[in-house]
Amino acid sequence: MFKDRINLVKNKLEELDLDALMVLSSDGHLNEYLPLHNRRLKAISGFTGSAGTVVIMREGRSHLFVDSRYHLQAEEECRSLFEVHKLGMEGVFDAHKWIAQQDLKPLKIAVAPYTITPKQWKRYQASWEKAGHTWAVLEENLVDHVWDNRPNSVNHTLYPLGEELTGESSSSKLQKIRKKMNQEGADVLVLSMLDEIAWLTNLRGSDVAHNPVFESYAVILQERALCFCHHPDSGIAEQRPEWEFELYENYLSFIQDLASNSTLKIWLDPDATTMGTKTVFDASQVLESQNPVVLAKACKNRVEITCSEQAHLHAAVALVRTLAQLEERLKLSLPASEAWFAEELQKEYSNETGYVELSFPTIAGAGSNGAIVHYGPPSDKKPLEPEEMLLVDSGIQCSGGTTDCTRTVSLGRPTSKQKELYTLVLQAHIRLSKQVFPEGTHGVALDSITRSGLWNAGLDYGHGTGHGVGAFLNVHEGPQRISPVSHDVALKPGMIISNEPGYYESGWGGIRLENLCRVKSMESGLHQHPGGKAWLGFETLMFVPFDQNLIDRDLLASDELQWLDQYHEKTFGKLENMLENKQHRDWLKKACHPAHP
Repeated sequence: MFKDRINLVKNKLEELDLDALMVLSSDGHLNEYLPLHNRRLKAISGFTGSAGTVVIMREGRSHLFVDSRYHLQAEEECRSLFEVHKLGMEGVFDAHKWIAQQDLKPLKIAVAPYTITPKQWKRYQASWEKAGHTWAVLEENLVDHVWDNRPNSVNHTLYPLGEELTGESSSSKLQKIRKKMNQEGADVLVLSMLDEIAWLTNLRGSDVAHNPVFESYAVILQERALCFCHHPDSGIAEQRPEWEFELYENYLSFIQDLASNSTLKIWLDPDATTMGTKTVFDASQVLESQNPVVLAKACKNRVEITCSEQAHLHAAVALVRTLAQLEERLKLSLPASEAWFAEELQKEYSNETGYVELSFPTIAGAGSNGAIVHYGPPSDKKPLEPEEMLLVDSGIQCSGGTTDCTRTVSLGRPTSKQKELYTLVLQAHIRLSKQVFPEGTHGVALDSITRSGLWNAGLDYGHGTGHGVGAFLNVHEGPQRISPVSHDVALKPGMIISNEPGYYESGWGGIRLENLCRVKSMESGLHQHPGGKAWLGFETLMFVPFDQNLIDRDLLASDELQWLDQYHEKTFGKLENMLENKQHRDWLKKACHPAHP
């Protein structure tokens, strides 16, 4: 199937006198998790990961570019049809840089304009121009041209969130956004990202699995706010009278009408809109900078933080119940697989008040599967073996909050290697949890601090240390992150971000320990910063025991032991009364207060 589609694309490239097609893992809303009808990367390659780039050459082999999260997965799924480029490895270049190196002749490369941001395009163009390569804008996405049996869009109805979950009305948010527009001299703000529109409207939907968002565009003017969605006549306008709801299909004609007024200044975020939208407007009309929704959404208010805290308690107690069941099942020598654990965990999650859905597909990788960072789906053919570890990464959407937690647990008696590596990863997690930093600090500095102990042991991991998380929105949210890649957003109070160092070894397994935390202002007791800056730190949101059987306490410093023991004391205090089953309470007590030699 995929070979046939690739050949059809090659034929189309020849017909159009083009040399290559670049397929990105995004759509018109730059989604990470895509609705079924927009999963073009999977449709052309069979690759099921959430991030990657395909380059189909008219002549020669096709290529797939993936980061370290997907090195093993891409090899398993695509190596027969694609040359897999493992980004992060020595001498391996991003797709656009690889294209730039193909300098035997100038190339004409097709890229669908509604899948790429202006910022990406500028970067690609700068690389390609040096080699004489050019970009071809196509009205029809070539993957759609060859995608037989393409699924229809889902188009579910919308539902409103009250201020008891959002902490602020949509009209109040619009007022603040318009004030920012005035300051920037913008007449119009155009939004393409679904989580930004959901946050601004205080509406949610289910058009994208695991993300409570709805397919839409938004256009904000000083006197009007328009939302282009699939169900404008569903009665939602009565809930949001400050908004006009129009058919999704009317978006393009509306912005084309705006473009005809050359005096209007249009605010477009170069990271959060597409070239498809930008090319509608004359360059003189466009103001390019980060849109004002981004930071407003990232810095949660008190209500959003409270909802997140409650969601994390529900997620934690469900995970504890499932881990207790796993231990009992292993003691009785009953069969258990990755799929069994994932299914039991989802059952326990769904029993919690306010549960809506998983925030992403559960990762449950046993043994060597734990080395595949975004492994999935969990297999019913992979048993949980006593000499191995199980890496579980999961989360839920629940009553105004979004969770994400990873634990690695021993399935029997751990080896000395498992304990040593687990403890080193735990030390990295503790180091970040305890870190204090001045306002204005970027995630790249905190990333280095977190990795320092692992680096000194000759170890590392290929993914970032932390990603932002939404408030009953996307489990991966910008602009905040803790990553080796430099970026221009400092961490600010109210941001929610993950703390997830790890270690992965092909054929052996993986370890990842993840809690979500919020950035907060630190209380007094610290020396005044010489530059007068405020001190910031982290407050942990998730409370699930770490596997004490895997911890070598002799490797931990006294302050690390103190943090660990206090964390488990808080975990026991927060969860004990939420567990109705005595067996589960006993498991929690033992997990939090084991007998140490």
